[in-house]
Amino acid sequence: MRFNKNTIALAIIASTLAAGSIAATKTPDTSNNETTQQDMSSSVQPVVMTDDGFLSKTANTHTSYNVAGDNLEIVFDAISESEANSKWPNMKFRPESGSYDWNTKGGLQLTLENPGDKEVRIEMKVADNIGIMGAATHQLDLPIYLPAGKTTTVDFLFNGAEMNIEGYRGGSELDLRNIAEFQFYAVGPIAEQKVVVHGVDFIERTGDFVVSEARQGQVIEAQIPTLLTVTDFEEGIDPIVERHTGSNVDLVKTATGSGIKVHYTTDDDYPTIKFSAGKDGQAWDWSKYGDVAFAFDAKNIGDSGMQLFVRVDDALDEKLGGTATGAVNSRTGYVQIPANSEDKYYFTFKDLAEGLDSGMRGEPPKKSFSASQVVFGWGESELDISNIVSVQLYMMNPQEEATLVIDNLSLIPNLSTDTTRYANLLDEFGQYQEETWPEKVTDVDQLKAQAKVDKKLLKNASLMSDRSKYGGWAKGPKLEATGYFRTEKVNDKWALVDPEGYLYFATGVDNIRMDDSYTVTGMDFADAVEADTKGMRPSQVATERYVDDKRERVEASTLRRGMFDWLPDFNDPLADNYSYTQMVHTGPLKHGELFSFYSANLQRKYDTDSAQEAIQIWKDVTLARMQDWGFTSLGNWSDPMYRKNGKVPYTAHGWITGDHQRVSTGNDYWWAMHDPFDPQFRVSVATMAKEIGEEVDNDPWCIGYFVDNELSWGNTVNNTNHYALAVSGLRESAETSSTKVAFDELLKGKYGSIEKFNQAWGADVASWNEFAKGFNYQGEYTETVKADLSILLDAFADEFFAVVSEEMEKVLPNHLYMGVRFSDWGITPEAATAAARYVDVMSYNLYATDLNAKGDWSRLPELDKPSIIGEFHFGSTDSGLFHPGIISSDDQKGRAESYAKYMESVIDNPYFVGAHWFQYMDSPVTGRAWDGENYNVGFVTVTDTPYEPLVESAKEINRNLYNRRFGSLN
Repeated sequence: MRFNKNTIALAIIASTLAAGSIAATKTPDTSNNETTQQDMSSSVQPVVMTDDGFLSKTANTHTSYNVAGDNLEIVFDAISESEANSKWPNMKFRPESGSYDWNTKGGLQLTLENPGDKEVRIEMKVADNIGIMGAATHQLDLPIYLPAGKTTTVDFLFNGAEMNIEGYRGGSELDLRNIAEFQFYAVGPIAEQKVVVHGVDFIERTGDFVVSEARQGQVIEAQIPTLLTVTDFEEGIDPIVERHTGSNVDLVKTATGSGIKVHYTTDDDYPTIKFSAGKDGQAWDWSKYGDVAFAFDAKNIGDSGMQLFVRVDDALDEKLGGTATGAVNSRTGYVQIPANSEDKYYFTFKDLAEGLDSGMRGEPPKKSFSASQVVFGWGESELDISNIVSVQLYMMNPQEEATLVIDNLSLIPNLSTDTTRYANLLDEFGQYQEETWPEKVTDVDQLKAQAKVDKKLLKNASLMSDRSKYGGWAKGPKLEATGYFRTEKVNDKWALVDPEGYLYFATGVDNIRMDDSYTVTGMDFADAVEADTKGMRPSQVATERYVDDKRERVEASTLRRGMFDWLPDFNDPLADNYSYTQMVHTGPLKHGELFSFYSANLQRKYDTDSAQEAIQIWKDVTLARMQDWGFTSLGNWSDPMYRKNGKVPYTAHGWITGDHQRVSTGNDYWWAMHDPFDPQFRVSVATMAKEIGEEVDNDPWCIGYFVDNELSWGNTVNNTNHYALAVSGLRESAETSSTKVAFDELLKGKYGSIEKFNQAWGADVASWNEFAKGFNYQGEYTETVKADLSILLDAFADEFFAVVSEEMEKVLPNHLYMGVRFSDWGITPEAATAAARYVDVMSYNLYATDLNAKGDWSRLPELDKPSIIGEFHFGSTDSGLFHPGIISSDDQKGRAESYAKYMESVIDNPYFVGAHWFQYMDSPVTGRAWDGENYNVGFVTVTDTPYEPLVESAKEINRNLYNRRFGSLN
C-alpha cells in the first residue's frame, strides 16, 4: 500500500536549510592513574560559538553577527508589519560535518545578554535531520524573553514539551542522535535588535545514558560495489538529460572520463537538472537489483556550501499529465555539499525497515564507505523501482549561485540498511567472531580444563587469614555482638559490625545471577501481544519452559536473528538455556525469545545435560571465588539461591510493584515515581516486604536490604529538574492523585486563604477548589516558590521512606535498611535528607573515576549516616565487546588499576562502609534482553573465564582492606 509519509508546505521547506554533525569526542581523566579513563555518559564535544570552523557552517537570513572576544553578537534586522509573514530573521548553527549526537544530554544552558533598552523576544529551535525540513515533531521550539539591559541564563530542555513546560512546542520525535542544527530566530514585526551569546553549555540528561556507538572510531575498510551504471556521460548529455531549468549544463572531462558541469543560477526559484530514461515517459526497471540506492559523484567547485535536493519519481510528472507531484509518486531528500568538496552521494528508494534497531548499546565496527547519504525529506515511504521515470537534482530558492561537476550516475547497495557487519556476530560460545583476546575460548576442551581448576578451588578456597566467619576483621577489636549485622561509629569512622561483633567492610560484586545473561534472539510467538507489564521490573518473565510451548514461532527481527551463527535446536540439551520475556525496556522488540550463552557454557564446562545442574555447580564455584578473591559480600541482585549460603554474607533487594498510583514528571528514566500517599502504595510495599521476608527468614548472613533502584527523584542541575516531582504533583487532580491531595493540604495549612497563596506565588487561582482540579505552575522560581516546593518534596520523600521502613521493619526487624540506591543523576537534597531519617545505610550508585571525581558529597557530615556505593565499574573494548560501559579504560590492565583507585577512595572515606562493583559477568555481546547493555564490565567473561588482572587487583585491595580502613585501632 502506498502512503505519503510527509507532505510539507513548500513555504515552510523553503525557509529551512539543511545541516550536518560532529562526532562525539571523549575527554580523558588521567589523574593519579596511568590508564586513560573516560566517562562515556558525557562524551560530547562542547559548542564553541566563536570558533572559526563552527561559524563557517552557519547560515544567516536577515541577520548579521560579530565576534567580540569570547562572545557572539547577533543582530536581527528590523522587520515591518508588511514583511512579518515573509521574512524571519534567523541564524542557524550547524556542525562542521555529519550530525550532533546529543543523546546523552538533557538540554542546552545559554547565557544571553540583551544590551538594548527594550525587552527582546527571540525563539530558539533545535531540529534533527527531518525537523529541518519542517516536520514539527522533529523540531523543538521555545520563545525566550530577554529583559532590557540584562544578562539571562536560559535552560533549553530537550524534554521541555514532555514535561509540560509552558512555551515549548513540538519535538515529540526529536532524534537527539542526529541533531542537524540549532538556531535563533525572530518573528516580526520587530525593530532591529541585538543579542549577545556569552556561552552555551550542556545540561546532563537524567538516566545512565551512554554513547551508543562506543566503537565509532573503529571501521572496517570496504569498497562500494557498482551494481549498474546508469550513465557515465561517455555518450554525452542528450540521451539522459530531459531538461534543465535555471541551470546551465556542459559536458566536461573528469579524472575518470566525462561528466557534466551544472551551474545553478538564482534566476529561478528551483534551478533543476532532470534525468530520465526517455523523453516520452519511458521508465527504468531496477527491481532485479534488490534493495539499492541511486548514487552519483558530485564535486562542488564553488567557494560556498550548497544544499542540493534529490527527487525521484516512479510516475510521470503531473505537469506532463502524470501523477508525480513531489509528494505523491515521488520521494525527495536533501544534502549539504560543502565548498570545494568531492564525494559520492546516495539516495534510498524506501524508508528504513522497522526492526533495524540492533538492540545493542554499543555497535560492532562500522564499514567505512566513502559516501554520504542524501537524507529523506518527504514523499512516499517506498518507490516502485520497477518503474523509475526520472531523477531531479535541484536547489530551492538559492541565495547565491553554485556549480557542481556530476558524474557516474549509478545503482549501489543501500548502504543505509547495510547489515553485513551484524551478520553471524557470535560464535557458538557467544563471543565476537572477528577478534581474539587472551580469555577467548576456542573449543569445549578449554572450558572443561577450566572446570578442573574450578573443582580444585572448591576444595581449597578459604577466607583470608584476618577474617572472621562472616568476613569481618578478626584481628581487630571485638564490639558488641547482636547475632546480626549492624552499624556503629568507631573513632569518627562509620563501620558495619558483623554478627560476631567484628568490624566489617562490604566489598563484592552485583548481579550474580543468570537473568541478565540472556539476549534477544529475534524470534517470537506468532500470536504474541504486548503484555500488561505495569509494575514489572528488569528481570526475565519466562514461560514455565519456553521450548515446550507449542505455539507457532516467527522471525520477529531478521537483524537480531542473523547475529547468531549458532543457536541450539530445541531437542539439544543446551536448549535448556532458552527463555522468554514479556517485556523489553529498550530494543527492537517488546517481547520475545531469549538465550543465555553464559548458562550454556556452564553446561558445556561442567559436562551436564541439565542447565539447572550446571548452575548449582556454578553457585558453589562462585562462592569459592568470592572467598578466594577476598570479597566480603555478595552485592545487589544476587540470585535468591544464594540466600542462606552460610559462606558469604549477602544483600537482599525488593522491587515495589503493584497497582498503586504513580507521579510522572515527563523526566522519568526507568519509570514514573511511586505515589507514597496512595493507601495502595503501602499494600504494594507490604507485598514486597513479605516476599523478601520469606526469602531471608532472619538469616544472620543477610547484611540488609535495598528497596528499588535509581528512582527519578530529580536533580539539582536546574530548578526545573529539582522541583519536577512537586510541580508535577500539583498539576494533577485531587480526584485522581493522592499526592495532589497531600500537597494541597500542606499549602492550605501554610497560607490559609487562596489570596495569600496567590500573592506569595504570583498566581491567579480563583479558589482552593479550583486549585484542587490541577495547578500547572509555569512562573518564576522565586525564593518563596522554591521554599514551598522544597517542603512538598520533603513531604513526598518522607512519606516514601516512612512507609517502606515501617513495612520492612515488620518482617525483617533484625536487618539493615540500606536505602534506594540513589543515582548521581537522580537525587535531590530533600530526598537524601528524608532518607537519612529512616534508613540505616545510605546507598548511592556512582559511576566515576573515583569517589572524589563526581557528585556532591559536602552533606555527608550533615547527614552523618553510614553509606555504601551500590554500583560502579570500568570497562574496555579489548575483549570482544562493543561497549566499555559507563566509565571506560584503555584495556584490562587499565580496568584493574581503575578498580584499585576507586576502591581506595571509598575505603579512605570515613562515611562509607562498602562498595559493590557492577557486575559479576560481562553483558552479552549482543546486549542484555532488558535494554541492550553490552558492556565489558564483568569479573568474568561469557565463558565464565575470570579476567586475571582485575581479579588480582581485587585480591590486593581486599588483602589490605582492614588494615587500610581500621589499622589505627590495633
